[in-house]
Amino acid sequence: MRTTTAKKIHLLSFWKIWPNLSPEILAFLELEQDDYFAFVSAEQTIEWIEAAMQYGKEISERYPPYQNLTKLCNQLLADGIRIQFRPSHPNGEWIRAQYYPRSSTIEIYHSSLNQLRSFFAQQCFEPVEEEDLIAMHLYHEWFHYLEEKKFGRTDLLLPKVTVKQWGPFTLKKSLSRTREIAAHTFTQKILQLPWSPLLLDQLLLLRHEGWNRGQIREHFKQIRQCFAKIQQTSKPAEKQA
Repeated sequence: MRTTTAKKIHLLSFWKIWPNLSPEILAFLELEQDDYFAFVSAEQTIEWIEAAMQYGKEISERYPPYQNLTKLCNQLLADGIRIQFRPSHPNGEWIRAQYYPRSSTIEIYHSSLNQLRSFFAQQCFEPVEEEDLIAMHLYHEWFHYLEEKKFGRTDLLLPKVTVKQWGPFTLKKSLSRTREIAAHTFTQKILQLPWSPLLLDQLLLLRHEGWNRGQIREHFKQIRQCFAKIQQTSKPAEKQA
């Protein structure tokens, strides 16, 4: 008989049962979605992933690990952040939460909480504590507040990519997706998760599209092979003796 006792989020074992990807590879999938990824070389890809993840990790180390939702909310309120719950984002059910800089407000969408709760309970047989799901959303958006107000935006701290060049004139752009990579790393570290929150997005999306576990496993295998090639390409050629 399966237990129905809700688990703390860092104690979930779904990532051992479902196909998994490393945080670095999941960060690569995130970076691939950037509008300017086509202009990024293999070497730059690895550099930006490592730098964004390191930035998220470093900021997480400035704060104590997650203890409970009350203490987290008190921290956010002390920073002048308002927290609101909405049914869903007007632009789609896949948006989990949003930070609005002008009003210093974090909105969390019930559609996301319901989606995650259903996945863990029905497909992983691991009900998760509701407060921990809320905390996962809050930490991600709090990171964006910390970027804006205290430590600097990830994408503006990292090098820009050249997208056009006219003679001596060069057009360079920041990679905004590095902000998401850093935010997910921050969330993973401060919640002490053995898996990246980006894994949930991948699994939920593929399950929504009708993929079964075997298909997802094969898909992840191909992604690992692709990323391994990028890593190999990014390494400097060994000097011949």
